[in-house]
Amino acid sequence: MKLITLIENDLDSNPNLICEFGFSVFIQDEDISLIFDTGQSEKFIKNIKSLNIEPQNIKNIIISHNHYDHSGGLKQYIESFNNSFTLTINSNFFDKKISFSDLYFKILGTNFSQEYLIKKGVKINFINDHIHIFSKNITIFTNFENLNNFELVNKLHYRRNNRTFTLDNMSDEIVLGLDTNSGFFLLCGCSHIGIVNIVENIKKWTDKKITGIIGGIHLNKSNTSRIYKTAEYLRKENIQYLVLSHCTGKNTLKIFKDFGLNLIPNNTGSTLIL
Repeated sequence: MKLITLIENDLDSNPNLICEFGFSVFIQDEDISLIFDTGQSEKFIKNIKSLNIEPQNIKNIIISHNHYDHSGGLKQYIESFNNSFTLTINSNFFDKKISFSDLYFKILGTNFSQEYLIKKGVKINFINDHIHIFSKNITIFTNFENLNNFELVNKLHYRRNNRTFTLDNMSDEIVLGLDTNSGFFLLCGCSHIGIVNIVENIKKWTDKKITGIIGGIHLNKSNTSRIYKTAEYLRKENIQYLVLSHCTGKNTLKIFKDFGLNLIPNNTGSTLIL
């Protein structure tokens, strides 16, 4: 299985690529090629072209959650290439998601609607089950439970229903499980509900040993206590490979390194063979 990071906050060594605050990964396996997340804008499309990836061979796109930095490029992808793919998303994907406090208000959601996708003829696969077998080696996990007392809900993130606002624990984020020659890996978009919660849920559902974690684990704005508890857990679980980026946070990576965890760089253009 081959993974190429199409876009991420920083660049790898390829000077022909561009980066942005966002996340997108191309996956090529023996029986399927797909895109997981679509970055914030059309920039990931330029990288697809620079990397000579053929969009006509991509029949599936999966989006982890509807925040703009993971879904914002899809609309331009459709306009630039085609609609001959199936979009897989959680059944709550189109809920209105915002972030606000006494000082600011920000729409976190994407730039397209379900009506737009229908008009463009895009096939939509809504999922709701905890476990969804996607292909021979890829499983989708979603609708996670909160199983600990330190990965707390972000009190700035809300769902809006008309004029009613409820805290959003992001339990409906999608995570991919990858069965590879190197072991069982998790590919995460942001891990908003917490990477420890995610690992514990997937262990409970599958009884699988997790070899590695790829993607964002959203600790860039977390307090040191949560980061330390996460590092202690990952060390206890003997997670062998941490291919982390995007919203993980540079301070988090430093602490993880101090804990002796095995970090592998993952930036725009990084290629991983599993």
